[in-house]
Amino acid sequence: MSLLLMTACDNDVLKYDTSVVKDFEIQLNEEPWSLNTGISTKPIFVYKENGDFFANYSSHYPFALENGGYKFVATDIPEQMVPSPVNLNNLIVRQSPLADQKVNLSAAVPYASPFTEKLSMNILTRTGTLRLKSKDITPDPSYTVIKTTVEVKRSGYKVVDETFVQEDLEVSRSKKTSGGVNYTDDFVLFQTDQEANAVRIRVDFMTADLVVVKSKEFSGSFPILPNGVTTVDFSLNDPDTPIIKDYVVTINGVVSTAKKTNARQ
Repeated sequence: MSLLLMTACDNDVLKYDTSVVKDFEIQLNEEPWSLNTGISTKPIFVYKENGDFFANYSSHYPFALENGGYKFVATDIPEQMVPSPVNLNNLIVRQSPLADQKVNLSAAVPYASPFTEKLSMNILTRTGTLRLKSKDITPDPSYTVIKTTVEVKRSGYKVVDETFVQEDLEVSRSKKTSGGVNYTDDFVLFQTDQEANAVRIRVDFMTADLVVVKSKEFSGSFPILPNGVTTVDFSLNDPDTPIIKDYVVTINGVVSTAKKTNARQ
């Protein structure tokens, strides 16, 4: 009889030591976002107050947590953003070496029992796109591969406090081209925010055997806006010069009139 009473008491304690998280909303870049019905993705990550990983949940259903304080992080691409659970204080999403991965993460939002207030998690895109487009109409037969290297000042994003790891890094990609005609390529990079973090570009012209024929740098540097597109239209096959100075920058569809005051000498 005593054992039955103890078991019943334990169940009552468990029942009253948990609360249900049911009133929450997720946005993606300020717009309402919800997981499509039937998809098993779990966009919500829950961490204890000390940063220890606690659990990963779907947004389809309410869920119960032990009473206490937590931090919640949301992302629409969980497998890419949090491939393996780690302490929130150590969770850093690195710049993709191929510059082909968006970084979409909310702030780490504090939330404590009894979870009666609505929890709002706004997933923000922390990256933008650098789009390079050649204007050449006459091919240069001396090369068939373009290797583009982008010099960045940020190598990672720290989720716990929404800051970036300030570190010089180069990301590069090679692409076949018909002597420069119709060359275009997109690089997904961390937002730059300040001019000091703007990215620089170098181009190597190579044969099919990857022998470098010549190299050129772009004068100036280029901003990357969060969830934006910075397009650079330029000519690869202008008269031979190590510096590409004649280009047009368009940011989110608007032609930039900024002067190239930070051009390399």
